[in-house]
Amino acid sequence: TALIPMCLAYQSGRISNLDDGLNFSNRALEHMGESGRQVPIQTLQDAIRYGEAMPDPRGSNTTMYYTTMYKNGKMYNLEVLYDEISNTVYHFEYARKAMGNLPAIPK
Repeated sequence: TALIPMCLAYQSGRISNLDDGLNFSNRALEHMGESGRQVPIQTLQDAIRYGEAMPDPRGSNTTMYYTTMYKNGKMYNLEVLYDEISNTVYHFEYARKAMGNLPAIPK
């Protein structure tokens, strides 16, 4: 997709400020290239800015952010695992299942 070249530039770790963009781990970058998993960068940035921050459930020094988003007119829960120091997204997922403090969303 057209998003891949833009994300490749972010993956190198050159972006230090959330407002300027995001860096991605290799796995998260792969998911940005999958049409069924892709989330717009602005949506990820908004989740980090305005979502509820909680410690990483797996115990790393990163922060998991939880919020909701809409795709094709349907609401989903969104989680984003983010490291503020490196401005890097390590994981993101949207689904209707319960995530963090968010209840499941009925279909």
